[in-house]
Amino acid sequence: MGDAGLLRSDPGAPQDRVTRGDPLTSPTTATRATSLSLGFVAACIAVSGLLTYVYLAVVARSSTPADYSYFGAFWSLALIVGFGAFLPIEQALAHALQDRGGRRAVLRSAATVAGGIAAAQLVLLAAVSPLLWPAIGGRPATLVALGALCLVSAAQFVVRGVLVGLGRLRMHGLVLLGDSALRVLLASGVALIGSADSATFAWTLVAAVALAHVPMLPGLVRRAGTGHDNAGHDDAGHDSALRPLGAAVAPLLLGALCAQLLLNGIPVLVSAVASAAEQGRAGQFLAAFTLARIPLFVLVPLQSAIIPALTVLATAGPPAALARMLGRTAAAIVALGAVGVAVALALGPWLVQLVFGAQYRLPGADLALMVAGVGAHVGLLLVTQALIATSRQRDVALSWLAALAVAGTVFAVVPDLLLRAELAFLAGSATGWVVGNAQILGHRTREEALPCPGE
Repeated sequence: MGDAGLLRSDPGAPQDRVTRGDPLTSPTTATRATSLSLGFVAACIAVSGLLTYVYLAVVARSSTPADYSYFGAFWSLALIVGFGAFLPIEQALAHALQDRGGRRAVLRSAATVAGGIAAAQLVLLAAVSPLLWPAIGGRPATLVALGALCLVSAAQFVVRGVLVGLGRLRMHGLVLLGDSALRVLLASGVALIGSADSATFAWTLVAAVALAHVPMLPGLVRRAGTGHDNAGHDDAGHDSALRPLGAAVAPLLLGALCAQLLLNGIPVLVSAVASAAEQGRAGQFLAAFTLARIPLFVLVPLQSAIIPALTVLATAGPPAALARMLGRTAAAIVALGAVGVAVALALGPWLVQLVFGAQYRLPGADLALMVAGVGAHVGLLLVTQALIATSRQRDVALSWLAALAVAGTVFAVVPDLLLRAELAFLAGSATGWVVGNAQILGHRTREEALPCPGE
């Protein structure tokens, strides 16, 4: 099992009953049992993604392109300190809480790791603040908002991980929906007041995340930490759970940070390296890139929720089932990506103008490159979730590191402000996708080469 020692289930865990052929938890039954909940979550995430676009459109229409580029840098940094740093906590809890024993210890360990990450982020944020200053327009309130977001994000992703781990997928979807709705309401209120800058809008994000998640945390911790599930597991199990949880989170954290740097670091770099005369182009890039990333607004929040289903497929299905699923997925992504590129060339500029306003319009070729990059990024996200489901966290980190290395190289050598960002995202995502699939196929080949017991 490698890094995921904490993910080993006891004999009564659902995964192990699947592998022993329990008809109540067979792959088919388990898939059917979760399909409706996943469908509900996907619907909530789709609406949440739409609300996110409404939120960003409200901010854009209440700002100049230059000021929106500063907000865009904050938005991207917020996703890095949130998703990038704490998504591994959600993923580890989603997997570890499948074991009904020792949940209290796992929760305490997750809280310890999340608190440590938040503290480290605050120190790092203070250290790099001079480098961030140009990207956020030199506004102290924006920097303080980032610091506050480090703290509330720790609670946010513990809540989400507990909800997924306990199988409360519908509540998970409703929480995401409530968070997005609060963002729109708060931003609309700020816009109506008038004279708001990027720092004021930044605080609407912090407030929405806190209001949607923090009040739920005490009740969920009590629910997961009581009952017969924890019989025989006292608080002494915290120390024994902390090390394997940390071992599972560490490579996932590296991968998640690379993922967010690839997806959201590029807009920050564009804003940071743009000259004063180019800040308007940076704002245009952010608006178009936001529109091109529509599929990711659905898939990124959903990725932890699909880990249990992928785990069942990987551990209880036929040996080649996961590889076949990834192959079919890759073909579908390529086909849909080709359609998306054609739509971007034909309608992309009009769509950007419709959502964000005429001042954010970009040529169709720029949007087509962004859409192609998004397609490759979707494939990269899916293959890394498959790697997590097979307890191969180090391979997840390797895929994202390869993607980030290629993206950084392309961004450094291409001179044009927007083209360097578009090509960096496309090349990096495609590289990571290829590396991840190579890891899956290579592992399958090695398994098939092993002799059967008794041979």
